Amino acid sequence: MVTQSTEAVACGNGTSAKPLLQIAPMMEVTHRDFRYFMRLLSRHAQLWTEMVVDDTLLHNLEPQKCDRFLGYNSVEHPIVCQLGGSDPKKLADAAEVVERYGYDEVNLNVGCPSCRVASKGEFGCSLMKRKEHVRDIIHSMNRRVQIPVTVKCRLGVDDLDSKEFTHSFVQTVAQSGCKHFIIHARKAWLNGLSPAQNRTIPPLHYERVLNLCHDFPDLNFSLNGGVDSIGQARALLGLPGDRLDAENEELVAAAWRAPAGSVSSTSLPANLQGVMIGRGAMNNPVMLWDVDRQIYGDTRTPAIQTRRQLLEAYREYLEEQHPEGDGERSVGSMHNATKPTLGLFSGLRGNKAYRAAMDKQMRMKENRLLGPAHVLTAAMQAVEQANPSLLDERLFPTTAYLPGVVNGGSTSSTSGNLDSARPPCKRKAEADCDETEQTQKEAQKRKQPMIVRTDEEPRPSSSSVQSRPETSNPVLASPRPPDGSMCNDGLAIPRVCTATA
Repeated sequence: MVTQSTEAVACGNGTSAKPLLQIAPMMEVTHRDFRYFMRLLSRHAQLWTEMVVDDTLLHNLEPQKCDRFLGYNSVEHPIVCQLGGSDPKKLADAAEVVERYGYDEVNLNVGCPSCRVASKGEFGCSLMKRKEHVRDIIHSMNRRVQIPVTVKCRLGVDDLDSKEFTHSFVQTVAQSGCKHFIIHARKAWLNGLSPAQNRTIPPLHYERVLNLCHDFPDLNFSLNGGVDSIGQARALLGLPGDRLDAENEELVAAAWRAPAGSVSSTSLPANLQGVMIGRGAMNNPVMLWDVDRQIYGDTRTPAIQTRRQLLEAYREYLEEQHPEGDGERSVGSMHNATKPTLGLFSGLRGNKAYRAAMDKQMRMKENRLLGPAHVLTAAMQAVEQANPSLLDERLFPTTAYLPGVVNGGSTSSTSGNLDSARPPCKRKAEADCDETEQTQKEAQKRKQPMIVRTDEEPRPSSSSVQSRPETSNPVLASPRPPDGSMCNDGLAIPRVCTATA
């Protein structure tokens, strides 16, 4: 397998050797097919594997088995393999295997917040509590491989999330020779929050990543967390290249969640290597179609201009990687092969037809024999019937970052929610109390007698106000109309359907 370094990929066309844009490692997402799909959209973005556990790799060293975890297409360079584990020797052995496969870099996962991960051998984000042990792991890995060994971590874990804690963690781990830290700019709660909640509830603190850049000028840092558009990535990187319409220095400070004028394109530290996008790239992959031009300054015309071109290029890959004739192919493998395309039509007419056709076709046994390329073709035909011009519409170019607007990722988070900094158990207890109190208030309201005007009630004199008809309003008088619901003041109101398609 041919190794192609980051410098080799980025040379020429005025591009940078820095990993300016990185596609984050995501379990059950950034597998081989997804990475190839990303490479169709960008020649230069740095791709990452899913986390590979050291034991899993070392117990499957036979070439055919090992390829399931480390196999990749040569066009995927620059590519990083992320390892998970806590045993220095095992991780060093696994790093050797990764290097033999030709990866450009190996990374240690010190940021995964899953309680399941934290309880098995103590790896992932829980390792941040043992900074000396992380230092020893990286030192062991560095002694065995020549490729860079990096660390992906968070700002802290549980109650250990102060600036001093993060500073001490980086300072200690750097003693191992680690030169690059990818920082997810929020803490993690190991108990009380799910991995998905840990991507959104703990508040982001971008300014602390800048502080680390200034505190450790000899180290390199990348920013992760809450980045969901290329316009936002451009602002975080100081608006590289020619500026887009509406781009200005104020957007740089806004992207970094800093006061106006405190951060500018000229004040960003040189050791800020890049930014990492995760769920945004999965949920809205077409935003990457002109990232080489907007982030790396590549002057070549993007090879992909429409969704049809992208899907046809990916279909060719599927025909080669997953050829027809496999009678044992499962629905799960078909889903994994086509999953990278599911975000292409998000929010557009034709999205429902595409997903429905994909799901229906892959469940048919004869189609599983023909392979995922056949299913993709059928789904494309369904889109053409639902929205004939969609596949051939030109993709929209990158636009300027709009602070406060979420453009397609699920990683966006609140920036100043102080409540989310408290332990989840306390927040849950308070939420339960609030919910109980609200339920009691609603119950009291339901017990109050309903007041309905009747003919026996006193009426204004006919001399001042015209008398009302003797027949009472059926809507007001009916305590529970067949197609209505009761509001808090005892009046029946028509029920309005609020469901969306």
